[in-house]
Amino acid sequence: MQKQVRYYLALALIIGMGLWMGGCRSKHSSSSNSSTQQGITYTYHLRAIVKALPLPGQSPASISLKTQPIANWVGFNGHVTPMMAMTMPYQLAPGVSLSGIASGDKVAFTYKVNWTRDRMVITRIQKLPAGTILHFAMPVAKPLP
Repeated sequence: MQKQVRYYLALALIIGMGLWMGGCRSKHSSSSNSSTQQGITYTYHLRAIVKALPLPGQSPASISLKTQPIANWVGFNGHVTPMMAMTMPYQLAPGVSLSGIASGDKVAFTYKVNWTRDRMVITRIQKLPAGTILHFAMPVAKPLP
């Protein structure tokens, strides 16, 4: 159990550093798991609670989100590794507006990851109704019949 916790903490650190250090470009794949010359872009449609908005003038802009678990997360090694719920910074693609979004709001967002190009960005974000329920526990895998 402790090994698993350490693994997820290390993974979160790697992703966070990638977001912090990663460059942001304007071209993104529009379809899930589409091959490009530079590798594969994985597209995730996620939900989260806003923990902190970008600081004025911060470049690249990033938003701190507590995100629900991602059961189908594909790591840099190409293997699907479920990611537990966590709070971390997410970089915003140029032109993504946070108009009307405040700390504490629940949001849905599109997150695109391309490990080869070292690019991880939010390409779309929208506020969810206040009554939206988010679940932060990892779904339990059901055994196959």
